Amino acid sequence: MMKIKLWYIVWCLLFCVGCLQMKAQNVDSVSVVRGDSLFKYKLVVVHDTVYVPIPETKMPVDSSRIIYTKPVGRYDRGITNYRFIPKHKWIGGVTVSVFNFESDNSRLLFSLLKDIDLNLRTLSVKPFVGYAIKDNTVIGLKFGYSRISGGINNLALNIEDLDISLKDIKYTDDSYSFSFFHRSYIGLDHKGLFGLFNETALGYSTGSTRFSRGADDDLKYTDTSINQLKVGINPGIAIFIMPNVGAEVSFGVAGFTYNWEKQKKSTGETGKRTNSGANFKINLFNINIGITVCI
Repeated sequence: MMKIKLWYIVWCLLFCVGCLQMKAQNVDSVSVVRGDSLFKYKLVVVHDTVYVPIPETKMPVDSSRIIYTKPVGRYDRGITNYRFIPKHKWIGGVTVSVFNFESDNSRLLFSLLKDIDLNLRTLSVKPFVGYAIKDNTVIGLKFGYSRISGGINNLALNIEDLDISLKDIKYTDDSYSFSFFHRSYIGLDHKGLFGLFNETALGYSTGSTRFSRGADDDLKYTDTSINQLKVGINPGIAIFIMPNVGAEVSFGVAGFTYNWEKQKKSTGETGKRTNSGANFKINLFNINIGITVCI
């Protein structure tokens, strides 16, 4: 008897819950009478969505790519140096410098001078090879060939009492060089794509120049053989455009030179001289653009 009553009570509860659910499903709108108008409102259930901020996970930087530099005394530059050229890697490439100037392309000269025709061309090709004795430190050899040629076909200047006229003047300079260099790189990003470097080079060059005036029977010239020792400082920027191939741009900012020369004129006279000097400025004739391969 107790089992029948218990079953009856459970059945009644389930029936009531079902009726409430049916009623809730059937009542999906509400009608409201306002004056002579009947307004019907539809019941819309909206579920709220709460967005919980989750901090973005950052990939950890590989600490093995960071080169720790001991500060000099108490001075710390605060620069993070990433590995750019790994230890035991070979690098090789070529840098090229080209400069071309003609009076036809200069509006300034035409505004100051009349009847002028001059030109100047420079070309420098320097292949090199180097070896990384440690991370971001490379030593190597560089060879080079450079040529400078220019001339004044005609130049006339007349300012008050000053009257100058020049023509048929030519200058050529061919030289060959080789040098030992040391490069110190600073990697700017942990992926090893961008870097700065400073190159210090000790080199020797030899070549000859000719300065001439006139033409045909009136030709006069001076030939000079030049030998030079040079210490140069060339900073630059390097970018890896492919995994093992990079592009670089460098320019000379300082140099120390020692020259000894021998001259011979067309008249048979000879002479010699020595000179030395230092240069602390950006040399427009020593801006080099090159390609580097790292293997």
